[in-house]
Amino acid sequence: MRSRRPQRPNIADMMKAFGCIDAMLSRLAQGWIHELQGAAVFKNPEDGVWYEIPAAMEGWVALWERLDTRYDLLLDLGPARKIIARLRYGTPIPPELVAQCQAVVDQCKRAYRRMDVYEIRGVVKTQLIANAAEAAGLTGSA
Repeated sequence: MRSRRPQRPNIADMMKAFGCIDAMLSRLAQGWIHELQGAAVFKNPEDGVWYEIPAAMEGWVALWERLDTRYDLLLDLGPARKIIARLRYGTPIPPELVAQCQAVVDQCKRAYRRMDVYEIRGVVKTQLIANAAEAAGLTGSA
């Protein structure tokens, strides 16, 4: 049996993987965000739905932590975590922090271009299951 050649991401895959984080960081870099009921939100260009930025970024960070562990990427996701915390507590976000986070996203993009989209889809599904379990209260500290 022949092994399948890895399928690298195409432009559409890249947009799907990074469109939301790029949109969020673009708004933050411009110095403004939308707010609904006291929460920082963004409108997902893909589905037109409003999402809370901290929760969306937490999901993105959790996925890249999983990918970092799997592929030993040595990512520093600290800037994204700092933005999440600042948004949650209503603290101003300095432009340098947004730039640092964008640099991490760019590093993730470079790594993603070398990955097999079929393998990544499996990791994404695992992360979505973990997110759903957490949202349902099925996870806890041991």
